[in-house]
Amino acid sequence: MNNQPVQVLGGLNFEGINMYLIQENEIKEHDYVTYARQFDSYRWFKPVLTMFFFAIFFIFFNLLITAAAGAADFMITGGDWKSFLGRLNQGYDNIGTTDPVGCALTLGSMASAIPAFWFARGIVRERPYSSYMSSRGGWGWWIFFKCLIIALLVSALPNFVYEYYYLGHKTIESHFVNYGLYFLIVLCPLQCIGEEYLFRGLINQALGAWFRVPVIAIVLSAIGFAALHPYNVVGQVAILISGIALGVSSWFGRGLEVSSALHIANNMTAFLMDGYGISKIGSEIDIKSAVFSVIIDIVYAGIIVFLFYKTDWFDRAKFDDAQSHNAYLEAKRQKKAAKKAAKKAKRQAKKEAKAA
Repeated sequence: MNNQPVQVLGGLNFEGINMYLIQENEIKEHDYVTYARQFDSYRWFKPVLTMFFFAIFFIFFNLLITAAAGAADFMITGGDWKSFLGRLNQGYDNIGTTDPVGCALTLGSMASAIPAFWFARGIVRERPYSSYMSSRGGWGWWIFFKCLIIALLVSALPNFVYEYYYLGHKTIESHFVNYGLYFLIVLCPLQCIGEEYLFRGLINQALGAWFRVPVIAIVLSAIGFAALHPYNVVGQVAILISGIALGVSSWFGRGLEVSSALHIANNMTAFLMDGYGISKIGSEIDIKSAVFSVIIDIVYAGIIVFLFYKTDWFDRAKFDDAQSHNAYLEAKRQKKAAKKAAKKAKRQAKKEAKAA
């Protein structure tokens, strides 16, 4: 990663307090995976605290979602809690995303990682929320949409062609019920971004700060990413490699927008094809499909690496979270020291007055 000055496109307001603005020639590019170490407030245990509180909020939100989905399922279908709970233990084979309840359980549960992470970070207050999004000063919509176009061409289109033409699954019939399609369109992107926040954001940056070697962090977080998905062995290996490709993409792209774009394009395509009967999402993945998926993810990551070296897409920063946050902390320290010195001087003046 180079370390050249980049363009400033904005300022920063942290915790409701206007920060010291950093001049254009002072902003430097930062490695995204090891970014946490750029903050003076960083301590090795703070990511652990953030993960702890994240887990608490994540479990809480998932319990709420499960209870709400269960109540909705009971009212819509007239089913019972026993059959609903049995649906939770079927992996990808029985939950489905063609109805609101299935979308809530499959996608909404992971989308809750976004507010869970927000509350956890707010408690620990290690550094700005935007520093988890990217090392370029928060979420870049322009970068996201450009990468999403690439992902649609590299991932969504080939996957559709592969299933529809090559495998001969040419029957198109909607299986969406009770506004399930609308729930899917809203929740799928949030589910993907939630997973990216957790694995490429929180976990990746924590491991990167500990080991100081991005490759190690990317591989370890990819292992956790694969463990989250209930596939067979072939599917687990494919997801592991995909997790590495997503990690490399966020590393060279310096942010979650890059990996989120691929994640959204891939998942949305899979869920839509499942909903329209072109293909079926399940826990058993065959080798041919796994290899095809891995090739797509590697190609996308390769394109991002190429763009990193050949363009300035990922070099333009809105602001520098680290410098602004550190300047804020330094200002607080100076203010505290000034108050302490003023009190000391006041006490000394009183002593001298009494002595006179």
